[in-house]
Amino acid sequence: MSTVSPCLLPSSSSGRCLRVMRLAALCLALVGASPVLARDASAPLVFTPYAFETQKHGTIDAEAGYLEVPRRHADPNGPRMRLRVVRLPAIGGDGNAAPVVYLAGGPGGSGIGTGRGPRWPVFDQVRRETDVLLLDQRGAGESEPPPACTHKHTFDDAQPLQHDAALAALRKVAARCVAYWREAGVDLGAYTTAESAGDLEDLRRALKVPKISLWGMSYGTHLALATVRLHGAGLDRVVLMGTEGPDDTLKLPLSADALLTELSVLAKGAGFDDLTGSATRVLAALREQPRQGRSVMHGGKPVMIGAYDAQLAISACLGRRMTQQWLPLILRDAENGDYDLLAAMVLLLRSEHGSYGAMSLAMDVASGQTPQRRALAEAQARESLFGDALNFPFPALGDGLGLVDLGDAFRGPLRSKVPVLFISGTLDGRTPPANAEALRPGFSDSRTLRVRGASHDNELWLGNPAIAAGITDFLAGRPVGDAELDVGAPVFARSKSDLVDPRGR
Repeated sequence: MSTVSPCLLPSSSSGRCLRVMRLAALCLALVGASPVLARDASAPLVFTPYAFETQKHGTIDAEAGYLEVPRRHADPNGPRMRLRVVRLPAIGGDGNAAPVVYLAGGPGGSGIGTGRGPRWPVFDQVRRETDVLLLDQRGAGESEPPPACTHKHTFDDAQPLQHDAALAALRKVAARCVAYWREAGVDLGAYTTAESAGDLEDLRRALKVPKISLWGMSYGTHLALATVRLHGAGLDRVVLMGTEGPDDTLKLPLSADALLTELSVLAKGAGFDDLTGSATRVLAALREQPRQGRSVMHGGKPVMIGAYDAQLAISACLGRRMTQQWLPLILRDAENGDYDLLAAMVLLLRSEHGSYGAMSLAMDVASGQTPQRRALAEAQARESLFGDALNFPFPALGDGLGLVDLGDAFRGPLRSKVPVLFISGTLDGRTPPANAEALRPGFSDSRTLRVRGASHDNELWLGNPAIAAGITDFLAGRPVGDAELDVGAPVFARSKSDLVDPRGR
């Protein structure tokens, strides 16, 4: 019998099912814990037909099911969790390639949700060679996410953000959330990358195959690398897009300065001279006197902007192509006394920093950093134009929360014979190419695909058709060598009319 609830089948849309689902959600919220399943060692992974609806590419015939895993792999007879898996059956290939499991970023992103979006054409190409499995990792998407924390922090938009006061407020919220989840019965120690790596080994066994391949993006690469370390014998091949190594959870602040320098060269060709100098002057002006801006994206809402607000906003803009393309205009306007565009970014970040999710918080704290990495990040923060903004509010946020730490052995050097394809964007402000370059010597069978002009965004997938072809060939076992591709330089906005709301509105 299928383990899928009838209410979750694609053909089911009755009001009764919706009411049942809402009642179940309410019950879970009241008890505050994920359902605990009785152990059934013989319970198979059962797939049933599933209409996989993409956003812009129609409905795909697929299969869906739930994988039961131990909440703690060290206690296989204890409580269990259910993970949602969607299988895109192969529509081609010779049958020799291992099934591929896609691992979303975050932590907390949905693998199933990623497949529905604009990146679908790459998934479509890979399934022409082998099965592709879209997994919602434990605690994410449709895989029993813990209840949302009721505690949040709202910043006073009439005041500029002050680093120490903001950090203290956010640490207080995080501590309250941890207490809330524990009181609700949530096992926060179940949310670690090591436990998720165990889930992937359980998935391989449930599929009854000798090996699977992994395909990760951002945090998904961190999980894939942990699986290489802990369960490498069950892996055929691994694709890493935007690599986050075992000790890369804490980012190196000077990588933001280096990326700003690269963007400065590109922006100069578009008529924006001295982008780095512009950022330096804006920060100096805000240290001297905070300024007010009004965000059109927030209905003209005013916010008082200080230097640390700007450090957070500029370093965040370096992450994605869309906001990279805005940055020269944001800084030019601010130098001319118009802080409205900067205000939009400040308000977006303030809203994001005020709340936490159980899975993502516990995962990040558990992965942590070695003392050497922390010392290096702190030293670089003293030199960086942006201070510690690239990591704020980590690592201090995790100190004293009492969450699991996976230890320095988890974060140590990694050596493996598993074939790996590293894909890096030269303008990636979150997982720079240096991450992959540092890891590559530990892999005896590796190749690199370097994508010029790609950030931590869709162009790393879709900016050049050879990217999808390279991923597909590699996962199919065909020869793939080191390569360099180009997706073109960012097209910088020249006026406010060129801008698009980053929230997609």
